[in-house]
Amino acid sequence: MLDIGILATIGTPYLAVIPSIVTSYIIYKRKIPIILNPFNLGMILLFFWSFYSGLINKSTYSTLGSFGILMFLSLNIYLQHILSSESKVEVFLLKVWKYSLIAGVLGIVEKIASLFYDMTWISDLFYKGPYIPSIENYRIYSTFGNPNVAGAWFAAMVLLSFYLFEQSTDKNRITRLISIVVFILALISTGSRGATLGLEFAILVYAIFMKNKKSRVLLICTFGIVLMLALLSPEINHSLNSRDDIWLQSINLFLQKPLTGFGMFGILDNIQKTHSHNIWISMLAMFGIVGFGLYLWIKLYIFKSFIMLYRQGIKSLPLLASIQALVIGHGVVDFVMMTPQGGLIFFATSSIIIGLSKKYAVYPELVFEDMGYYRRLNYKKNQ
Repeated sequence: MLDIGILATIGTPYLAVIPSIVTSYIIYKRKIPIILNPFNLGMILLFFWSFYSGLINKSTYSTLGSFGILMFLSLNIYLQHILSSESKVEVFLLKVWKYSLIAGVLGIVEKIASLFYDMTWISDLFYKGPYIPSIENYRIYSTFGNPNVAGAWFAAMVLLSFYLFEQSTDKNRITRLISIVVFILALISTGSRGATLGLEFAILVYAIFMKNKKSRVLLICTFGIVLMLALLSPEINHSLNSRDDIWLQSINLFLQKPLTGFGMFGILDNIQKTHSHNIWISMLAMFGIVGFGLYLWIKLYIFKSFIMLYRQGIKSLPLLASIQALVIGHGVVDFVMMTPQGGLIFFATSSIIIGLSKKYAVYPELVFEDMGYYRRLNYKKNQ
């Protein structure tokens, strides 16, 4: 099940929703408890608020789109349940790395092919949005629906590859090192400035939390290599429409409806942009101050859970922290969390953090039974 879910997510954005649907069934069938921690509860409340915002704005797309939050929630609940130990997390991360490496290689092949053939037809396989690919300095899609989403994924895989390099034995280290190179080249080929900026920020965060000085030197060298390739790459140095107008228009939307926002697809309805190219401005325009407050509540809980893991000396902590930093850095100029594959970068790592930290806190649960569900306390603090 885990392998199929990871393959479906990485393979195409059209199949990325299948794991969420399947995990919803598994949660009910196996009576997996829904822990009412601030993350899960915040997601539930955000769904209802998004649904309400869609209704009052009379937007069918926004109302129906709210169910995407529930799909992410079901996947989160499942991952929090199964990824409750470091050994299980290691197995999961290795599977993600293995299948992502295939996508990385395909992306490089796509880039090489674009040097000889017109590859812009690949964009027709996905939802194009406002971006129109060009033959010159072609930006790859790989198995993702957008170059920026692909860039975010490959940036996260650079961090994961480095983590696996640190943890691997000598016979596996060469493979891990090669994978770092593959994912960096794939990232640069996407031409995503936001993902590249996010990766550089994430590398610095990773370096702060890691303890091995030799590995820190290698990580800083990686920072320099990514920066050099980005400066030399015509894909990264492509013409970029200013985000200022989008930000100002989106802020104006928020000011018009500061409490409820315009709904999940309200930005698209009003300014013909899918989102505001910024996490925080997008959340304000879509869900107003209430929805934005719920998002901050979720982020605060993730940070508190992160502190718990730091005190316990969890070895995957630098990786988890750096991927969260990647999302923040990339989020300054983009909002890939709104896409199925891009959103999973944030939600999957958040679920791992919460899954590893759940034994250190007590929260009520919802447990499905044959005739419904009931609420009970189950987890106890470690003695």
